[in-house]
Amino acid sequence: MSNMANIVSPYGDTIATTTALNESTPVAKFAYEFCTEFNVQVNKYKRSRGEGVTFRILSLDGIPLGEIYTAKHVGSSGNNEDVYFYHSPNIITKSKATSRSDSNTRDANKIRSLLTVLKKNKEIPDVKSMYDTFAGGIRYAFNQVVRNREPDVSIRDDLAIALIEHVLLDKSVTHEQNEQLKTTYREYQSKMKSYQEAESNGARFYKGAKLIGIVGEYDDKYYLVGEASYDMNLSGNSGVSIHGDLKRYNSLKSIPELSADVVMINAYMQGKGGLYDKGNELGLPRSDTYYHDIDVATGYASDNMWVLIPKITP
Repeated sequence: MSNMANIVSPYGDTIATTTALNESTPVAKFAYEFCTEFNVQVNKYKRSRGEGVTFRILSLDGIPLGEIYTAKHVGSSGNNEDVYFYHSPNIITKSKATSRSDSNTRDANKIRSLLTVLKKNKEIPDVKSMYDTFAGGIRYAFNQVVRNREPDVSIRDDLAIALIEHVLLDKSVTHEQNEQLKTTYREYQSKMKSYQEAESNGARFYKGAKLIGIVGEYDDKYYLVGEASYDMNLSGNSGVSIHGDLKRYNSLKSIPELSADVVMINAYMQGKGGLYDKGNELGLPRSDTYYHDIDVATGYASDNMWVLIPKITP
């Protein structure tokens, strides 16, 4: 991957990116070498982390993998020298920050030195690392379906004593006590039914669900679409499995197999008044929630929200 056409990501402003790469700047040279080394692409980031242009690193499928930029720092000679930075909170986790960069950024005075350090520390920009960070929000969504805990029964002390005496001493309970016990049992049965439904719903979701990620910032939102399942016997995020590759879309309207789901979810959320979020095509607010009426679960972590639609209907 050496020519410009290959390193400019189609997921962004290609004209602005091409213009920035054509400039004779340290960061443009940095972008060429970084993309060539790791088989990734760039687009011009709307914000700047260093001095001048910052490039966002993306996989060939448009998954963001961090940013690269340059800045001037005083070198050993006492003169200002170019320093090269790669920032990625999901890939880089240094034990501590340095005077030039935070714990999620690597830097070096030479491009080749930085690339070597990244490979040595296994901090290579790849999609698998990003998928691992997505797992937390996806797990939260799965957990919402079964968050009901197994119900218990709570009765007043005097009623408990009356019940014990009735069982052990054959002492009669009053009509009022009997009605109180009936009410308590009905409440228990209702809670148990909800619990059993939640367990059944969870089993459906765990076997496989359509997955929609609502990703990005307010002015740069997009969708990652795929499938996921969950193994509750594995601890933490390790139970989450993303099947195959996630595919990036600027709009869900271009996905025929999701069109009915999108219309249904959006219509439902419009009826929820203040909960409706105009910032995404589903209208779903950023929350950890199971929407029982439409059989959809959501979970979020960081700036990403994940939507699960079970492949098995009730």
